[in-house]
Amino acid sequence: MEKTIVEKLNLTKYKQKVILNRPNKEYFSELQQVQEELPLNPVDLMIVFVTNAEEFKSIVSQVIEKQLLVNNGLLYVAYPKKGNKKYETFVHRDEIFPTLGVGEDGYIAGTTYKFNRMVSLDEVFTIVGIKNSEKKETSKVRNTQSVNNYVDFIPQVEAALSSNEKVRQFFSELTPGYKKDWARYIYSAKQEETQAKRKVEMMMILEKGYKSRTLYQQFLKDSGGSGN
Repeated sequence: MEKTIVEKLNLTKYKQKVILNRPNKEYFSELQQVQEELPLNPVDLMIVFVTNAEEFKSIVSQVIEKQLLVNNGLLYVAYPKKGNKKYETFVHRDEIFPTLGVGEDGYIAGTTYKFNRMVSLDEVFTIVGIKNSEKKETSKVRNTQSVNNYVDFIPQVEAALSSNEKVRQFFSELTPGYKKDWARYIYSAKQEETQAKRKVEMMMILEKGYKSRTLYQQFLKDSGGSGN
């Protein structure tokens, strides 16, 4: 039997729970002792339904400014998918990061709030998780230096994609951070055979519309392992 969204996200472990703007009680019905108004004090879990990008940005800003999540607390925002049959509005997944000001490290600029995951709720909503998580500065600096070592390989990555103009164009529009990540993934391999395999994998992932290997792996995890 397929897991419910509550089971998949392991939401029952949270003690202080808030759900706002729930379209009907069937959503997250397994959760007990749920508060349905904006909390006055920090909580472990907030689930908020929105209908457009402005509402999305507004609730995230409120949670951050009013410090409504405890350390390691989670905010889940459910938004209407493009093409859904319930709402005339929708939020395109590619506008989420720019709207929230999410950097290449996954954090909303100037905050401790980090993009955590994205998973389909049903045929109407997609749900995005944002975690209140302190940055690990030492690790961040080390990783940044490691990635920057591969900047010079980016032209070689672009050359490897030249056989597919659509994919090459998609790659050219990625932010520098995503490009450097791909360069590192491919050219950190010592063997040419491994590099070749990773180039094929990169071509496949980009062709499916995913900007990074991490995002594609998260999609596979959330969809039960099917790459279709």
